[in-house]
Amino acid sequence: MTGWRRVLGAIAALLVAGAVVIGGPWALIRFGRLAAFTGLDWPGLLTTADDGSLVLGVITVIGWLAWSLATLSLLSELLATLSHHRWQIGIPGTSVFAPVSSVLITAIVGLVASQVVTPAVAHASPSQPPAPQPAATSVGEDAAQEQQGTERSTPGRSHLVQPGDDLWTLAERYYQDGSRWREIAAANDSVLLQSTDHLEPGMLLAIPNPSAAADDQVVVQPGDTLTGLAADHLGDPGRWGEIADANPGVIAEPDAIDVGWVLQMPGHEPRTEPESPTRVEPVSAPVSSRVVTSCPVPPDRSSADESAEEAEPTLWRSALPSFFGTALAAGLAGAYALRRRQQLAARPLGRRLPPLPEPAAAASAALSAAQQEQLRTATGQPPTRVPLGERDAETIWCDVERNAVTWLQGSNGDDLAVGAHLALTLASATPDTAITVVAAGSKFGWLASLDEPRLVVVDEVADGLRMLRDVLAERASNLPDGMGIEGLRADPALGEVWAPIVVVTSQAPELPLPAALSVLGASVVVCGGTEPAPSAGVTVVIHGEQGELPTGEVFRPHVVTPPARRVLTELFETANLTDYPPAPWWDETPDAELPVVLPVAAWPGSVEELPVATTVDSEHPVLKLLGPVELVGARGPLPTRATKQCAEYCAWLLENPGASAGAMTRALMVADPTRRSNMSRLRSWLGADDNGAPYLPDAYSGRIMLHPGVTSDWEQMRLCLGPGVNRVNDATLIEALSMVRGAPIADAAPGQWHWAEQLRSDISATIRDAAVVLSRRALDAGDLLHAQWAVETALLANPDDELLLATQIRIADTRGDRAKVDELVLRLTRRARMLGIDLAEETVTCLQEVVEGRARLRRA
Repeated sequence: MTGWRRVLGAIAALLVAGAVVIGGPWALIRFGRLAAFTGLDWPGLLTTADDGSLVLGVITVIGWLAWSLATLSLLSELLATLSHHRWQIGIPGTSVFAPVSSVLITAIVGLVASQVVTPAVAHASPSQPPAPQPAATSVGEDAAQEQQGTERSTPGRSHLVQPGDDLWTLAERYYQDGSRWREIAAANDSVLLQSTDHLEPGMLLAIPNPSAAADDQVVVQPGDTLTGLAADHLGDPGRWGEIADANPGVIAEPDAIDVGWVLQMPGHEPRTEPESPTRVEPVSAPVSSRVVTSCPVPPDRSSADESAEEAEPTLWRSALPSFFGTALAAGLAGAYALRRRQQLAARPLGRRLPPLPEPAAAASAALSAAQQEQLRTATGQPPTRVPLGERDAETIWCDVERNAVTWLQGSNGDDLAVGAHLALTLASATPDTAITVVAAGSKFGWLASLDEPRLVVVDEVADGLRMLRDVLAERASNLPDGMGIEGLRADPALGEVWAPIVVVTSQAPELPLPAALSVLGASVVVCGGTEPAPSAGVTVVIHGEQGELPTGEVFRPHVVTPPARRVLTELFETANLTDYPPAPWWDETPDAELPVVLPVAAWPGSVEELPVATTVDSEHPVLKLLGPVELVGARGPLPTRATKQCAEYCAWLLENPGASAGAMTRALMVADPTRRSNMSRLRSWLGADDNGAPYLPDAYSGRIMLHPGVTSDWEQMRLCLGPGVNRVNDATLIEALSMVRGAPIADAAPGQWHWAEQLRSDISATIRDAAVVLSRRALDAGDLLHAQWAVETALLANPDDELLLATQIRIADTRGDRAKVDELVLRLTRRARMLGIDLAEETVTCLQEVVEGRARLRRA
């Protein structure tokens, strides 16, 4: 019956598709009224009564448009299905018809496939004897039938689906090849009626023809024990000791085996596959007549889910508007992070860090990801040896000092794009690298927004070359006899003054370049446009996305194009702002600073006995972000892998409700199959509420929304402090601060949570401001206990914060603890020196009053 039902459904789908593609135009031509537009009096359109022809004409136009989109949707879905979704064409407007097109095409292709491909044999009962096969009449039929007979006579096995299982993982386990997942899907086509992306725990799947290695090894599942494994695989639970003996380096305590362990099973002999007749051609793996519409993806192989997926190391490049090299992206990330730290350190009370515009925010996340990749692949290079581009994933290096003169030849600004990349890469080296880069020419003026001390920007090329000649003349007069540039740089007392100097010009210079550049530790990079290059030096020709070396080798150059310049300018200008916008957690109304009439909370007991907030207790899942990330209250089973990535996805959805799948993929910088796989795990983990409503519903509208009951401790803190940190009473501040368990998102591994920079800073700033307000109120009331507790709690999220340390100094001074005062003063001043910032006037006054007994007099 199932086969007949499938055939009838496919025929019906074929008729519907034919009616749309063929019948639609016939009906529109036969009954349409496009001719109404030909004799229409356009000037009198608004003054003449319509007899109905115009309305019919408009309906006809709409009908043709709808037919075009429906037909394109069917063709797009057909192409995607036949290519197993390797080729997918997104056509604007066709999404309305996509669900119907998918159903029709799946049914039609399934019918065709069932006629031309040998149907897979159902293995629901692996032990069932094979049916007798008729004699072969041709080589092709004989091959197919012998393949069927071999499969049916080969023993299979069953697998009980565990939480976190997917077809790719099972194929890797039983075949040592994840790409063979379709064989499992084909053998269970009566069970897997819907998408193969998600397997329900408790399903019993048939595994056809598992490899011998699959019988030799077992992956420990939740609930497994040695006695149970011995009963299942050795036929006797008393033989558990043999499994322990076969795995001496894995099993230390027989009573404790961990989920995910791969255990060797004793007593298995490798199976030998039956030999096929030599005349039989190889037959591909059987394919089910049901068309599988989505392919499972390989699971996350990161160790303990601590790092990002290894298969996606360079997805950060898709978030940048230029083809950046990893070295430049990592250097810019470090420079930007330092400026943001300096900006955060100087943030006034009740203000927040200036948020980044959207393109700059995406670029910031991408640069952070690149920095982690650079840390994994970093190789020690001289400061003047920088990446020029790539060829077949191999880096092309350029040592500008060794070249002395590097001439970039290209039109339409191609030379400037490469020159800007070289200048930025040289100037954004590690902070301890001594180098001076001079960007000369008005077209490099945008580089001044980086505010990088090692990057000097001048408006005229002649001015940059004049600076170079002055340095060369001074070095030539001070060059010791018999010493080379490397020896001088190796001397700690002389290394800085003999550090490399590189001048990058935005156009060809009018005067000849200085001689003896390399000998004196200098070099020039010329963006020469189409000007002929001099005979000296090295010439690199740039044509768009292709570069050519003097040797004739072709490569893809690293570039900083105009869109990237705008994004970098926005990024660093925002990081250099000193005008902080008002914070949403602070009340800016004129009476906001009036004294709070409620009394200071007097909780009994010591600081350790202060109550823990119960605000985050909920009958629904709660994601904890005010410390190590933790998802509590989930109704489903814990995923066996990628749990931290699932928690990150949950946080992103909480901060971006109603976002699209594409926006999520771009923000998290993951491949879409990875996102879908982790979303499936998160959906299973969250589960459903008491009424059966899923906490992560399917996004049929194209917008992803969590269940309204899912929340986070950060949302609860914002709700608690809604009226304003400076307006709520002390008990509310204590309740909010007692939610803090550490630094925000404390256990995120490097390379994860790139998108959360503003989230982290807002959480830290809210905690800091709440603690400062509470501690100052407590100090005024003589309550040192709560003042100290508030400061120590906030320091978990804001180590070495200036206002918190200044408050702690006042507390220590009030207690008469001079040793603690001295320790904190040293810590505070050292922090300012390390960040290269000045202490706030308020802090300076505090230190003078505490250390010297009074503030120093100042002129008005």
